[in-house]
Amino acid sequence: MRDYLKSRDFHRHMRSLLASRFRELGWESQTAGKCSFARGGRACWLQVSQCSNGIMGAKFTINMTEGPGPAGDTRILRRLNEADRGIGKALEESIIARLPRPDPDPEVEVVGDNGQTILVKLGDLARANPRQWEAPSDVWLPYFSKSDLDDWATFLLPRLERLTALSSSEKIDPQLWAQRFRRLTRLFRSK
Repeated sequence: MRDYLKSRDFHRHMRSLLASRFRELGWESQTAGKCSFARGGRACWLQVSQCSNGIMGAKFTINMTEGPGPAGDTRILRRLNEADRGIGKALEESIIARLPRPDPDPEVEVVGDNGQTILVKLGDLARANPRQWEAPSDVWLPYFSKSDLDDWATFLLPRLERLTALSSSEKIDPQLWAQRFRRLTRLFRSK
């Protein structure tokens, strides 16, 4: 039986797998206990879903911010190209297929296509949100044990440089910066 990996152990293990690649790319490790990195005014960190348990495991995504406040936050897995998404979807299906399953196959609560909560059999988990891997969807990577994280790290490592690079639109698009500024100013308005 595989052991379910809790959040603290997730961060420790992923840091051990990703830190050297982030350092090669000029990022410095951040807060102890978390898997986060900084370069200049930018920060990149792994976020674990709060919806997790010892039956279906957990999911994680990667966030990046360009400056202070939530206005510049980006989920960088949205930047996966079509080929990456095909590989990622196949890996997700493989990881879900090896989840330890109690008998009978239990129903688990997940977030469906439209953001609503739905019940699906654990064996149907990969089909619960079939559009996750279609661009530009928000991608969350499922895991249960360290071996799943090893597989995701193998998937992510060759893509990190591209995923963490500033996109040309972020570098020069004044509308994007205006939109971020408006969101930031809304935070400081009194209610």
